[in-house]
Amino acid sequence: MKLVSKSRLLGLVIFVLPIIALNSILVLSQSFEFKYDPIPGNYYNDIRIYNAGDALRDKQDIQRLGFAIPYIDGTTSISRLGRVFPNWLVFKPLMIFTGILLCFFWRNQKKIFADLDADLKMVNKFYYFGLISGITLIIHSIFLGVKYDNDLYKFLVRLNLACCVLFAISTKYYFVKCVKKFSETYLELKNIYFKIQYFLAHILLIILFLSLFLLLFENSKKFILVVEWNYFFSIFLFYFLYSLSWRKVTI
Repeated sequence: MKLVSKSRLLGLVIFVLPIIALNSILVLSQSFEFKYDPIPGNYYNDIRIYNAGDALRDKQDIQRLGFAIPYIDGTTSISRLGRVFPNWLVFKPLMIFTGILLCFFWRNQKKIFADLDADLKMVNKFYYFGLISGITLIIHSIFLGVKYDNDLYKFLVRLNLACCVLFAISTKYYFVKCVKKFSETYLELKNIYFKIQYFLAHILLIILFLSLFLLLFENSKKFILVVEWNYFFSIFLFYFLYSLSWRKVTI
């Protein structure tokens, strides 16, 4: 029972940290006035916060255009927003910490289902996939914004990010399959939050494959960015739903 309680707390923290990290820098990058003097950039009084071009919409008329909401308008990518100074001071440490928590979270799930005599192959799938998703998130966060003019380096960075997303979705898919099997025995698991969690895991998997086809179309960048932002939120929403769906479970 203590392990379930710890996992519920971990799930809540894993949801909250990335959402705070991303949306705080989204707001901050549009909150400072752009000035040309003494050096072009975004200022708080006389303190320069962003260099020219680093803040989101720093040279655009916010009064006319309004604040950018990438979840809807696809104004920028998450990596573009998170890698510039001073945004990375907030984004990178919180995402690295989130990656560490993910490793602990999926280790706990392995222990919980091991006590239930679950199918070891199924348990190992979501455990190792979850572990890899946490490790690749840590690696991606560390190297976010680190520029190195080398084709192999750029390929490995993209490959790591692709693995991070793929394993993050795969671990959720196998986890909900495992939980659904045990919900026949533990009726506490048959609740609306788990049903949403189960639905979300499958939708994320479907969208992941459908998004690959978007790359074949021209002028699809803005739509892909909209998907990216909402996908980021949905991936971590899964852990919030976990925290709710297991609140009455007494294993």
